[in-house]
Amino acid sequence: MSDYSQWSKEALIEHIARLEASSATATADGPSKPHTKPEFTLEENAKGTPPLNHTKKQKGKKTQNLRPFDFSKHSARPIALKVAYLGWNYHGLAAQETGSGIPTIESALFQALYTARLIPDASGKGCNWTRCGRTDRGVSSFGQVVSCLVRSNLPIGAEGTCNWPSESEPELKRKRLNDDDEDNENEGEAENTHATSQDLMDVSLPDKAFTPVPEDCSEIQYVARLNHILPPDIRILAWSPIAPQFSSRFDCTFRRYRYFFPAEGLDLKRMQEAAKLYIGAKDYRHFCKVDPSKNVKTYVRTVLDASVEPLRTRHSNLPTTTNFLAPSNDLIEDSEVTVAPESFLVFEVKGHAFLWHQVRCMTAILHLIGRGLEPVSLINDLTDLSKHPDNAGRPIYGMASEIPLVLVECGFNDGVLDWRVDAEPISQVQQQNLDVVASYQTSDAFSQLAVNLWGQWREHSIKAAQVEALLQQISVDSFGSARNINYRQMFDAYARDGVLGNASGESGGYGGKSSKSYIPIMKRKRCDSIEDRTVKYNASKQNKQAKKAATTKKGSE
Repeated sequence: MSDYSQWSKEALIEHIARLEASSATATADGPSKPHTKPEFTLEENAKGTPPLNHTKKQKGKKTQNLRPFDFSKHSARPIALKVAYLGWNYHGLAAQETGSGIPTIESALFQALYTARLIPDASGKGCNWTRCGRTDRGVSSFGQVVSCLVRSNLPIGAEGTCNWPSESEPELKRKRLNDDDEDNENEGEAENTHATSQDLMDVSLPDKAFTPVPEDCSEIQYVARLNHILPPDIRILAWSPIAPQFSSRFDCTFRRYRYFFPAEGLDLKRMQEAAKLYIGAKDYRHFCKVDPSKNVKTYVRTVLDASVEPLRTRHSNLPTTTNFLAPSNDLIEDSEVTVAPESFLVFEVKGHAFLWHQVRCMTAILHLIGRGLEPVSLINDLTDLSKHPDNAGRPIYGMASEIPLVLVECGFNDGVLDWRVDAEPISQVQQQNLDVVASYQTSDAFSQLAVNLWGQWREHSIKAAQVEALLQQISVDSFGSARNINYRQMFDAYARDGVLGNASGESGGYGGKSSKSYIPIMKRKRCDSIEDRTVKYNASKQNKQAKKAATTKKGSE
C-alpha cells in the first residue's frame, strides 16, 4: 500500500480521478466476479418485490425465468399456529406499513409463510389473518395464537379445505360481543355480529361430496418448515386444523399474562394481598394508556385471577423448568419461602381481555405497594371513580418495563383446537397412552425446536454467568479482596434504600425518585381526561384533513 502522507494535494486529486475513471470502466464492462447479493431481502420483499417470481442466475448458465407459483392449483386450508417469541428485538407483534422496514413478529411470520410458499402475499393479505392478542414492543409470548389460510397437500375439495379468497372478496370481519382485547383495534366498526366459530361448527351442513384423500397423502410439516426459515427468537410450537370461520382473536375466551422480576426488597405478602383486589369486573381507566384514536366504549375489564408468587424451580429432568411455565396450583409448597433480593417473583393475571398497557400499569402499582410506598387499598381507590374528581384523567405514574412481560396462554373452548407438532395430534398421543418421550425423540420438528431453545438458554446463561463473575471481580479490584464483603447484606440494604432497579421507576429504580421525596399516587397531578384527549384528537384530525384538502385544491388549480 502506498504512503499517501507525503503526496501533494494536486497529486492526490489526480490519483483519485484515475481511480474513479478505472472504476467506471469496470462497471461498464460488467463485474468480474459472479453477483453474490441475495436474490431478495426482507426489505425488498416488504416493498413488494416477490421472491417467488424472481429470476435465477447461475454461474456459467443463462438467466432462468422461474414461473410464478400458482396457488389456484393447490387447496387452501385454514389452520391455527401456536407461536412463541422473545420480543426484545422487535417493535411489537403487529406488522407495520408495507415498506417501513420496522421489524415485527408478524412481518417475520409473513415472510416465512411466503418464502415457504404457504401464502400468496408477503404482506399477509388474502389469507384471512387473525391474531389472539396484540403484544407491544419488547413483550414476549409463549403461547400466541394466530390463524390464516395456508397451502395444503390435501387435494382440492377435500374435507377441511376451502377455496382461496379472490382479490375482490373482503376480509372476514367479526366483532367481539364482550370487552375487547389489548389493542382495541377495529372496535365499533361493524355493528352486525357473527356467530362464533364454535356455533358454526355445530351447525349441520348439507351433504357434500368431498374429494377423497389418497392414503399416501401426507400434510405439509408446517412446524418444521416454518421454524427452518424463521429467526431463532420466533418459534412455531404447534398447528391445528380449524373451521373456516374461526378467529383467534374473537374466539379466545381468556388471556393469561405473567410478569417476572427480581424481589429486590419487595414485600411479598403485601403484593399478594393487593393482587387479589384486581379480581372482578372493575373500571381500569386509571390502569392504561388512553389512545383517543381508538373507539373504546368501556374501560371495564374482568380479571378472572391475579396472584404474585416466588419463582421456584421444580424437581424435574429439565433444570430450567419453573413455575413460570406451570399453573399456579402446581407450585411446590415450601414450609417457608425466603425471598432474597436476587430471587424472582411472578405476577400472573388472567382475564377475558385487557386495555392498552393495562398489565404493565397493574404491575407498577403492585411494585409501589410492595415497596411500602403505597397502601394495599390503592387498587380499590384507583378503580373507584367516586374517589376521583369529575372529568379527571389518571394520576401520573410510570409504567413497568415491557421486557419481563410474557403472554403465556390464550384460552379457547374445548374441541375448537387440536394441536399437533407433526401430523399426529397431541391429544391422540395422550389418549392412546403412547410413550410421549419416544414420540418426542422421533419427532424432527420437536427435536429442532428443543435444540434451538436450549441453545438460546445456553447463550443467555453464559452472559449471566459473565456478569456475575464481574460482580465478584469488582470487589477484588476495588478492595483487594472479596472475603469481607457480604453481598447478601449489601443487596438487602440497597433494596431497603430503593437503590436497586425494580419495575416501577417511582420506587427508586432506573433513575426514579427516592422514597424520601415520594408523592402518593392519589395526590399527584393528573393526565388529561379521556374526554379532553378525545376533543384534542378530533380537533387535530380535522385540522389535518383541512390542510390536506387545501393542498389538494391548490394543486388542482
